[in-house]
Amino acid sequence: MEPSVKKILTKLTKDKVDLATQKVDLSLIDNLKMEYGSLQTLGLEMEMLGISNKLEKRIPDYSELKNKFDDVAQKAKELGVDKMFNDAKEFSRACTNTIKKIKKQSTSLKSIIKR
Repeated sequence: MEPSVKKILTKLTKDKVDLATQKVDLSLIDNLKMEYGSLQTLGLEMEMLGISNKLEKRIPDYSELKNKFDDVAQKAKELGVDKMFNDAKEFSRACTNTIKKIKKQSTSLKSIIKR
């Protein structure tokens, strides 16, 4: 009977060590979760949202400028000033492209934040 008791005690001691190892692994996960939480509170997401909002606030400025270029292009066309017409149309397209780019960048930033 004595050898059986030693076997049982040996087995229990092994199990206890295994549980201790698992406890350490679980505490590592808790530490990682806390680290993740602290990164979230650093405000990186808020900074990205702020950048997105700043980009979007520029859209009306570009829209207004595009309208002015369109007006110049229309008047230049009426007067037959081809060079001015072409320049105004080119800058009008540039404004349109910039607006599209801003919207795309803003959407990308917001989608990163939502993940």
